[in-house]
Amino acid sequence: MDNSTPSQSIISEIKKKNKSKEIFGQPIDFRGLRFAPINEQGVVYLFGMISSEIGFYIESVRTGFPDCEGKRCFDKKNNLWEHVKIEFEFKSSNFSQHGHNPDECDVIVCWQNDWEDCPLEVIELKEEIRKLPKNLKFA
Repeated sequence: MDNSTPSQSIISEIKKKNKSKEIFGQPIDFRGLRFAPINEQGVVYLFGMISSEIGFYIESVRTGFPDCEGKRCFDKKNNLWEHVKIEFEFKSSNFSQHGHNPDECDVIVCWQNDWEDCPLEVIELKEEIRKLPKNLKFA
């Protein structure tokens, strides 16, 4: 027997009907990542998957600005490395919307580069993964 009042039952039914649904990006099937990022956390995860392949050694990741710091080889012949401050964004334009100072960052890593005149280097992961093998072979 249901002991709930009619109003409790109606509220419960409304909550079920308005339950937020999980949303996903387009299917990409990249190394076990089935769908494209839809937020900054997806960008962080994907960058972590490929950072060494695109030339970065990561030293720290944090929630404060900038999100990440590491080293990048800028002169392979002489094996010279530079320190880089990285900000993760889903879209590159989010950097300015969040009020970040470009003087305190070197690179924006994003899924979508939608900032045409960005004053910083932008690494668009959507394009980077096209240059890499979709699957890795395990021994």
